[in-house]
Amino acid sequence: MLKRLSPWLLALALPVGTLFTSPAKAANFVSLTYGPFQRSFPLSELEEFVSTKEATGQLRGLMRLVSKDDQAKLLEFLGMRLPFNVVQTDQILASPIGKDLLKQFSQVTIRRDQAGEVALRGAMITAAASPEGLSMMSFLKNYPGETINLDLRKLREMLTKQDGIMGMLGKLRP
Repeated sequence: MLKRLSPWLLALALPVGTLFTSPAKAANFVSLTYGPFQRSFPLSELEEFVSTKEATGQLRGLMRLVSKDDQAKLLEFLGMRLPFNVVQTDQILASPIGKDLLKQFSQVTIRRDQAGEVALRGAMITAAASPEGLSMMSFLKNYPGETINLDLRKLREMLTKQDGIMGMLGKLRP
């Protein structure tokens, strides 16, 4: 009986819980690492890029290195909304595919602690419970930590694997 009620309890508890708890420190910066090179920029610049399609500030310097076609793909990816509510997100992340996604993507995020999978899971569930729904931007805004650090080499490896993240995402259904 409790197992059948748990998704409903989760759906009710998350929004109510946010009324009574102060949010954890959310990401304000994105830091990209590629080998020995690292570049950080405010998350607000990425939000502005998504809304205006124009890069400003420190992000503008990075976008000069990216082709217009790749910028368009990046904008599409950042603006994509996933059709999963908080209960569906929780169920997906608890599934074998979801656990594997978290494990793979935690290798892309650079953290000093060992809480990569937990941080990713928390950000995704919180993003799914947010008014804007689950998207890359809502995920980034809800990532627990002042900065989300991404290793671009590992991300590229993960995305180009035959059975990598894109293959797994294709198997997910609401």
